[in-house]
Amino acid sequence: MSASISYGTTNIAYSVEYRDRKTLAIEVHPDSSVLVVAPINTTDEKIQSKVEKRASWIAKQQRFFSGKPDIAQVKEWVSGENMYYLGRQYRLKVVLGKPDVKLKGKYLLVSVPNKKNRRQIETLVNAWYLQHARIKFEERIKRFDHILRQEGLQMNSLIIRKLEKRWGSCTPKGNIVINSDLIKAPIHCVDYVIVHELCHLKFHHHGPEFWNLLNKYCPDWVGLKERLENFGI
Repeated sequence: MSASISYGTTNIAYSVEYRDRKTLAIEVHPDSSVLVVAPINTTDEKIQSKVEKRASWIAKQQRFFSGKPDIAQVKEWVSGENMYYLGRQYRLKVVLGKPDVKLKGKYLLVSVPNKKNRRQIETLVNAWYLQHARIKFEERIKRFDHILRQEGLQMNSLIIRKLEKRWGSCTPKGNIVINSDLIKAPIHCVDYVIVHELCHLKFHHHGPEFWNLLNKYCPDWVGLKERLENFGI
């Protein structure tokens, strides 16, 4: 059996091989062909659903084998692309309508007057992320007021904006700056970054005193840091 799905502007063709096994697996070969190895009697719908969920990974493997650079994070802003919010994966769905963005089921639903206007789609989605980041980060940072009280610290303000290479920073004036893209990560990773930057209010370096303070208030920070780095936002 052979079939295909659409992923953004890319068509992913795949073939299916049925075997006496319990789980479904997807293989991407050096020639960029895709083979789905499925248990006997697996429905076409279940196979297609699995391929759609793994479309981002499949495209990444095909780029690797073709020698092309990994541009998985470069969005085309078309229906079918993977989007993340608080660690959960959603599928971008662009529909005609008045400009609007909302979560609906497993979709991040974006309404625009012209579906070909990708710049507007990108602007709407980024504005949506920023709005929700501001609400969620302010909510989460209040959970750590006890750190400020116990350490005798004072935070000036919370600034949320897109940062190129950092998840957050702490300024000499006591401002905590958080990358708006962090809203895409799991909530515990968000908390880790917030606590990390709050600790910098007391120690503006990464010396032993800083790490001791971070260990005090976020003892599982090593695992959270690794999870965030591997999340692939």
